[in-house]
Amino acid sequence: MVRALAGIAVLAAVLVLVFSGSEEEAEAQPCFGIRPFEFDTHEVYDNAGLYLAAIELAAAGEAVTTSLTPSGEPHGLEYPGLLTGMQDDRVNQTPDTSLRIPPTLLKSIVWVESTFGHADNAIPWGGVGQIKRSGDCGYGLGQITSGMENYAGSPSARQALVGTHFLFNVAEAARMLAEKWNHPYLPIAGEGDPSVVEDWYYAVWAYNGFAFVNHPQNPYLDPFRGDVWHCNDTSAPSWISTDGINPLFGYMAYTYPERVYGCMRHPPAYPEHLVSDPAYAPTPRPEVTPEPEPTGTETPDQGESEGENTTGGEETPTPTREATAAPEPTPEGDPWPAPGPDGIVRLWPPAQVNMPDMTIPAVAVAFSPPIYMECASALASDGCRAMHFSTSFPDLGIEPHRDPTPAVDPALRALLIGEPNTLITGPSSISIALDGEGQPESVEVQIQNVGTWIAPFRIQTSAPWILARREGNGRLDGGVTIGAETTVVLCTVAACGELITKRGHDTALIITLDLDELPEDEDVQGTITIEPLWGEGAVKVIDVHAGPSVEATTELEAHEDEEQALKHRIVVPNVTKDD
Repeated sequence: MVRALAGIAVLAAVLVLVFSGSEEEAEAQPCFGIRPFEFDTHEVYDNAGLYLAAIELAAAGEAVTTSLTPSGEPHGLEYPGLLTGMQDDRVNQTPDTSLRIPPTLLKSIVWVESTFGHADNAIPWGGVGQIKRSGDCGYGLGQITSGMENYAGSPSARQALVGTHFLFNVAEAARMLAEKWNHPYLPIAGEGDPSVVEDWYYAVWAYNGFAFVNHPQNPYLDPFRGDVWHCNDTSAPSWISTDGINPLFGYMAYTYPERVYGCMRHPPAYPEHLVSDPAYAPTPRPEVTPEPEPTGTETPDQGESEGENTTGGEETPTPTREATAAPEPTPEGDPWPAPGPDGIVRLWPPAQVNMPDMTIPAVAVAFSPPIYMECASALASDGCRAMHFSTSFPDLGIEPHRDPTPAVDPALRALLIGEPNTLITGPSSISIALDGEGQPESVEVQIQNVGTWIAPFRIQTSAPWILARREGNGRLDGGVTIGAETTVVLCTVAACGELITKRGHDTALIITLDLDELPEDEDVQGTITIEPLWGEGAVKVIDVHAGPSVEATTELEAHEDEEQALKHRIVVPNVTKDD
């Protein structure tokens, strides 16, 4: 038994490397690379409305529709589209970008990953500060881990966008989930129909790492935990408590798919900070116009699939594979918001979903640990076909479900992007000397958004001894500036006794030296590049000089005229700077 478990552990580790996801399997691993990237972001106050809208756009492939940053660097965050059918059907098939990820599924994944928090828990809703980052370098709403390693010292455009702006973060979460769905080495559930929530089972599993820890027959999991996580909904069947406060089975008692599908069934409560704010009260879901009745003669297959798919979110049979080639009308959902059995309004309408039923012999065989181990050892040989299981058993009254979320309006993207315009003011060449105590002086550069909403930027240095940091403290690899039309929260009533806000947010970037990386007794030269990543604005390249013979940059040397000089002054540690 010990030898068998050891074998499973080894195979699970292999699969984590192949199908790396975002969270627990890598939590024991440190961040890979030189060091973690340090990003600042904006934690929007209306995390219900704006994050939900961003996720719906991302699920439909409408979040990011251009492939380049303003400077022309490809960021790779575009939606890849989805394949359909089984392994043989997907050979030489081009992914269809008109097919969407079930939006409620992606919302649940983001909730499980981050509880809809994009910034560090210390940042208030509506504030600006460090992005939420896990111990294994999972960033932001989607806890994006793959591809966020720091091997170059400075971030790529993709890394900086994921680490600074919530829309690009969830776009990457959708892209990654779509890649798992399209992955040729993963098993396929059901008929491989992307409109069927249950058919996403293995892609959801792989988002977190296709490891045995997320296997439903993992012997370390309690068999009495229920089929899905309750998502902290006290009215859920799997909420069992001996004290009425703490559940007997918590988050870690379930596999990753059980958590995600559980939050689909039992949506989280509407955010507390918005409940009492009438400006952000939940709004009803848009109504869906019923599809007109077909007038032509239909084949039996067409009539069955299309007719069932226009019902009001009821259980529907799996459509024929041919029917999945084109998107079908989304069924109309129930009016929303509506309180659940406990009287609490939830973030999204409860979604019906079936979990793999191990009492069905064919399903039990597909999930048997030996089959999983064979899949792990074979890896790319046949796409783990032995793990295929059906999601439809009409004779048993088991039919799969589709997401009732209406189609998203692509016009929302413009609202979530705004019209950012980054203005960077500061010298084009600086010299940084050491003071009498051997500490480096520093020069301040102002980064502003003279446009609207969120303007993300990244910082690249040509040498490790060049240090860019936030005003006050902390290295910075990328951040955001906020337009003056937006109210930014500095401190909450709970923390400061009163609500403290300001209009917009500028970044005062301090350029100095990292003495641990600075060559001794040697004059050196490098560059720091500050680049707007979205919207308008010019790239700023600053030459940096340091060393024993270097004299500090003076205001007149740094700026062409005195008026500019007053805006950007040298900052010496422990010396008050001029306003």
